[in-house]
Amino acid sequence: KAPPDVLAQTYAFFKQATAGDAPAEAPEEESKKAKYEAWLANKGMTKEKAMSEYIKLIEEKKKEFGFGGA
Repeated sequence: KAPPDVLAQTYAFFKQATAGDAPAEAPEEESKKAKYEAWLANKGMTKEKAMSEYIKLIEEKKKEFGFGGA
C-alpha cells in the first residue's frame, strides 16, 4: 500500500482535475484533512495540468513500488 502522503497527493491531483479548486471550508473530520490540504495546495492549477501531474505521479510511483511498465 502506498504511504499516506502519496495517497493524499494522488487524491489532490484527481480532485483538481475533476472538480477544480478545493472548497474554502476544510472538512471537520480529522481523517480527511491531509487529503484536503493536498488538494488546496493545487489551487489555481488547470484541470489539464492536474491530469498531467496525476499521470506523472502514478508513473513515478509504479516504478518506485515495482509495478510493471517501462
